[in-house]
Amino acid sequence: MPNRPRVAPSVLVTAVALLASGCFLGPSDPADATVFGARAEGGAIVVKIPLCPSDVLRRVEVTDWDKAEDANPPIVWWASGPRTASAKRGVVRLWSAEGFERHTAEPAPVPSTLDVAYVDTSGEGLDSVLDLHAVVTAKLRPGQYWTDDGPRTAAQIDAQLDCHDST
Repeated sequence: MPNRPRVAPSVLVTAVALLASGCFLGPSDPADATVFGARAEGGAIVVKIPLCPSDVLRRVEVTDWDKAEDANPPIVWWASGPRTASAKRGVVRLWSAEGFERHTAEPAPVPSTLDVAYVDTSGEGLDSVLDLHAVVTAKLRPGQYWTDDGPRTAAQIDAQLDCHDST
């Protein structure tokens, strides 16, 4: 029997959940893992999604990562139609209407581990898992976000992407 590549069940479940919600995130190579950043601001969690200047964010979804093995892991929050420059650059205040035309209310309770995903106008996007305890306890300087790879600025988070500027 030939060796077949194995897909982690959580990756498959997340993809199915996004398909069911009308979204699709293209396959990603683990070697090319792109990390999102997050920081606590007062009682809010602010996420920095990596975007190229030409990317147009359409929708952000937050799934309860602790339930990722469920047949349909719950989407606990979403927002779409970014209105502000900040939201269009991928800076998202979770559980808030700030910067978006449409959104859902804050979940109760808020999950401890989140899978945050974005979808652009082509239906493509990225996702990243965030541990809220790590985000809330991170020691950051102004302008920094916690990532799995250590503190980074918004520019450093965006710089992970291979943006091809056509100008």
